[in-house]
Amino acid sequence: MIWLAFTPVLLYLLSEGTRKRPQGEQKKDRSSTLGLAAALAIMTILPSMILWNQWRPSFSPHPLFYIGITLGIIGAWFRVLAMRTLGRFFSRNIGIQSRHQVVDTGCYRFIRHPGYLGTLGTFFGFALSTASWLAVAGNLFCFFIAYTYRMRVEEKALVVFFGSAYQEYQARTWKLIPYVY
Repeated sequence: MIWLAFTPVLLYLLSEGTRKRPQGEQKKDRSSTLGLAAALAIMTILPSMILWNQWRPSFSPHPLFYIGITLGIIGAWFRVLAMRTLGRFFSRNIGIQSRHQVVDTGCYRFIRHPGYLGTLGTFFGFALSTASWLAVAGNLFCFFIAYTYRMRVEEKALVVFFGSAYQEYQARTWKLIPYVY
């Protein structure tokens, strides 16, 4: 039963195999990529440790267990939707590719970073499935520290490359969460 909690994280990892590979990418930043890797590791390890501590043969899940799994799966699905919408322009790195263009269709019509929103949903849901506020607070803290920095660096690179086209896109979309941020 407790293994169900890992479903969102497994879907997140499996989605990496479905994405198209960047073409002719010129990487612009490595520090934010390393920061994301560290944050994702912590956001996986902290809830995992709490889940392992909860495991007993008579494990009876808290209602947040199922709510968390559901939110995590929705987050993983939303990330896949973002990956498919961007196609080969979706990358783990901050970089500019050959024939790069601003994509403002699908979920990118309203949100500039729907893949990150999907990641937030995945790992928030995973933490919530533990019914531990330490896991939830830890994952939210790690996410917002790493991804706020990442979005700032990424958008700076896109403004330098696309100029006013990207600035106009920024003006008409939300960064991460509609009507909030």
